[in-house]
Amino acid sequence: MSGATISRVKPISLLSGLLCFTVGCGTPPKSETPALTPQAAAALMQLNPKAKVWLEHVRKQNPACDYKLDLPDQSSHPVTIDFDHAVSCSNRPSPRELDATVSFAYDKAAGHWVITRFAS
Repeated sequence: MSGATISRVKPISLLSGLLCFTVGCGTPPKSETPALTPQAAAALMQLNPKAKVWLEHVRKQNPACDYKLDLPDQSSHPVTIDFDHAVSCSNRPSPRELDATVSFAYDKAAGHWVITRFAS
């Protein structure tokens, strides 16, 4: 009788082990947000109508000004990145009246970064 019990236990153990393995390996890994690159940030700024018009205005006041976005460490895969001071003049912070703020967010549905807020 003990031999019959052992033969029943093995298939059940094997089945439960396979089920645990399948469930554990079958779930896709959590998708990580790709880093916002300086090139992508600059391209988004050029494509944003408010940012484009604001930069034209700023450069009329001071041709040495441009957008300068020092991207933070993104090893934690943030889904939003905010800049309180987006304008720099001759590698110095711009005067308050020429500065701008911008927020970027990763749009998971579209699969790319977008500007969610721009203010001057």
